[in-house]
Amino acid sequence: MQIVFDVTKNDFFDEYLYKKPHVFKGAVQGGHIDWKDINEIYERADASDRSFKLMNGYEVPKSEYVESHINVGRVEHRYIKPVVYRYMREGATLVYNRIKNEPLLTAISKQIANYADAQVIVSGYAAFSGKSSYRSHWDTRDVFAVQLLGRKRWIIKRPNFESPLYMQQTKDISEAVEPEEVYLDVILEPGDIIYVPRGWWHNPLPLGGETFHLAIGTFAPTGFDYLRWLLNLMPNIPDVRKNFHDFGRDEQSLENIAASLGAAVNDRSNYEKFMQAYIGQHRVDSKIALHILGDGSSHQLDLKHTVRLNANLLYRFSDGFVVINGNKINIDDVGFELIEFIHHQGGVSVSGIQEKFSDYGADIVGKVLFQLALNDVIEVVG
Repeated sequence: MQIVFDVTKNDFFDEYLYKKPHVFKGAVQGGHIDWKDINEIYERADASDRSFKLMNGYEVPKSEYVESHINVGRVEHRYIKPVVYRYMREGATLVYNRIKNEPLLTAISKQIANYADAQVIVSGYAAFSGKSSYRSHWDTRDVFAVQLLGRKRWIIKRPNFESPLYMQQTKDISEAVEPEEVYLDVILEPGDIIYVPRGWWHNPLPLGGETFHLAIGTFAPTGFDYLRWLLNLMPNIPDVRKNFHDFGRDEQSLENIAASLGAAVNDRSNYEKFMQAYIGQHRVDSKIALHILGDGSSHQLDLKHTVRLNANLLYRFSDGFVVINGNKINIDDVGFELIEFIHHQGGVSVSGIQEKFSDYGADIVGKVLFQLALNDVIEVVG
């Protein structure tokens, strides 16, 4: 499935990211998903995991719809299907959070991750009624909701608590009152995507028929993440190590700490160390390609192969390296241009890369791409 965004990535960052919602009409093109695919996705899920939920205006206790049993000496779990069917017939929504290793959905989520320059978590929502399973709320991450089957109505209202962090959910803010004024009231059709910035109130409502949509949450580093990382450096500040007695006695130490902390925050080397640590934890799942990369007689990718960069956030450090999928790669300007080209394309054929970098010779470019694939820096898509 190919996503065709009607806003360029640069324009999205300038005009919409964190600022306001946007509907991408008919963005998902090509491919097809039906209930056979969705049923198989839910069958492969671990319903006993806490990320899997049956929502009926409240979270249904797992003991009601999941049972354990012994399978040849091993404890396993499964749905109590009659209970699941009953709840869904009465209006419940089956929620599968943190979906991984599902090719149809991964193809969509990787394109959104590339568009948003962020890590993503994918959740699926299946329902058959007009009953709302969630109250109006805000999310603590930006969300791209992808309607794949049926229709859903989205009522969006402006934020009154700006850019909430993970510990600042709607239920955690006692003074949070939903605004009356509606900013956007839209019905999503199959193939539509709505972008909802974190903090914006929303209430997705089924319309009395079948519906399945993905909520793809995007996660980029925040100032809070940076400050939390900087705490590791605080013991190096002498005044931080001093005892406190009263404000009058400690005022000078506090001023020294504030000055030291301000200098640490605005230090590029600290910023880049943080980014290296943050990006270094990123892992992007890639398709396994044993027949290409596990075969010792293979030394080149085929010209028709399509490749994708295994990175959500591409950052070139001032020391001349990038970190991709746990790999620290020292890279020159040409190498970075090649990697950046693959990243911006989302998915590009080997022949397309060869054509773009024809001045450097097909053999050299081919060897570089093969080594990048061997080291899981690029994914061989097909």
